[in-house]
Amino acid sequence: MPTHRPQKDEEDQRGIENFALFFRRGREANTLSQQNIHVICQILGIDLYNSQVSHIEQGVLVLKPRTFKQLERLNQTFGNKKLIPPTQKNFSQEVREKFINATPYLNEDGEPADAYDFFGIFTGLQGLHDSYVGEQIELTEEMALNIGKFERHIYSEFCIEKMVDPDKGWKMFEPELSKKLNKTKLSHLKKVLSGWAEWSLDDIKKATNNGTQKPVSCEINECFEKVMKKQLPCPIDIWTKGDKIKYKELQPL
Repeated sequence: MPTHRPQKDEEDQRGIENFALFFRRGREANTLSQQNIHVICQILGIDLYNSQVSHIEQGVLVLKPRTFKQLERLNQTFGNKKLIPPTQKNFSQEVREKFINATPYLNEDGEPADAYDFFGIFTGLQGLHDSYVGEQIELTEEMALNIGKFERHIYSEFCIEKMVDPDKGWKMFEPELSKKLNKTKLSHLKKVLSGWAEWSLDDIKKATNNGTQKPVSCEINECFEKVMKKQLPCPIDIWTKGDKIKYKELQPL
């Protein structure tokens, strides 16, 4: 397997290092292991192996033109859920769900990357999308739990304010949430609001590109704001404060 020493050309070396960061953070944001990538590639006949993924992320693999085409095929799988294979040996339902919920690698403009984009990033001709280069936040289980605490608090207080029970309250939110969330995430949110489930650390890692992207809002917050007609705090405040942020303190839109 061809590897390289650090390049004399600074742009070439920066491109290789950026590509390593880009590929690792994209994979981790989707909570996928190198082995998960290896398995789906073997099933779909994509010429990409776990050893290659490891060397790519270490910045020590010289990529051939064919590899960029294979990366495009892998990225198309992230963007087209119909391409994801059924469960089988070494490809459990849990792993399959990760691929169903995965988001594609993005080019500098925020569009799904193709072979030309992968080549451009690797050679330093194209920069990285902002979501791959932000300062990393150390995410914790407590932050994930705080999201559920906050959501339950404001949902309960909203229902009290509107003098409706939680079931009727859900019917007020569901049409708006259904526009943004898939059925799995919508069902999980309902359980969170009922106190039967919590958001996991993996959930917020995926939503923030493994802590490298600082979102100013999120799809659930946006739906809550439309229904409640109140301005919600930024996600980072919710992660750190939870239900210490009181519904009565929220400002009207």
